[in-house]
Amino acid sequence: MWDHIPTLVTKDDIRGIIPKLDLILALIHKLSNQETATMAAIDDLNTAVATLTTNFAAADTAIQAEIAALTAALATNNTAAISAAAANISAISAKVATDTAALAASVAPKP
Repeated sequence: MWDHIPTLVTKDDIRGIIPKLDLILALIHKLSNQETATMAAIDDLNTAVATLTTNFAAADTAIQAEIAALTAALATNNTAAISAAAANISAISAKVATDTAALAASVAPKP
């Protein structure tokens, strides 16, 4: 009944298409996996930035309190309080440096 209509696609054409479709599906799967990994890395980076922001805000608050204590101690020439405030500022700065290094290491790209 359909013999008079020319065939546009042969069985050989179809056999040639199947391996190409398999390759396309494999590439789609690979891209999907890469997208998932990229999204996870973005989430990790966002978390790290949020943590860093929170920690720096807390450090700034602590340093400002120590500067106020230092200013008050300087006004009264209280050398013990001056030394304590300076030591506290130094300790806060060291903690910020340590926390920042740990945070940077936690989001470093994996080899």
